[in-house]
Amino acid sequence: MKRITYPLLLVLLVALVAALSACVRPVPGVEEQPAATATPLGAIINPTVSLLPTLPPDGLVASPTPLPVAPVEASPTPLPPPPVDPTAAPVVEPTAAPSGETIHVVQAGENLFRIGLRYGFTAQELATYNNIPNVDVISVGQEIRIPAR
Repeated sequence: MKRITYPLLLVLLVALVAALSACVRPVPGVEEQPAATATPLGAIINPTVSLLPTLPPDGLVASPTPLPVAPVEASPTPLPPPPVDPTAAPVVEPTAAPSGETIHVVQAGENLFRIGLRYGFTAQELATYNNIPNVDVISVGQEIRIPAR
């Protein structure tokens, strides 16, 4: 076979696979449902044809039958407490120092920028107040003093 034949066969094979994958087989035992009816052309062309439901001549509309009401329990069952992850670091709440400043213990994933946002200071202000030479370097468990406002 010539060189050109192999690419041509490959293209035909890909086209055949694509055509077969687009086919839909009917499911045995399931009837095929008719397609949804489209808006009548007269309603689009003729504005006098109304698509709104019409009321009976007397103007009264029957109300739908009410749905049955399910009984409600008097006291719902309380949800169990969420499981405690033993490997998670305990959440440390900030404590107040006697001088009026707050002590924040650094948790995993925190940085001076986020801590500053939480307390209303910039990262540089917190670094200067805590004598931290590099704003980008703090460690988990480190105590950061937050000045009183």
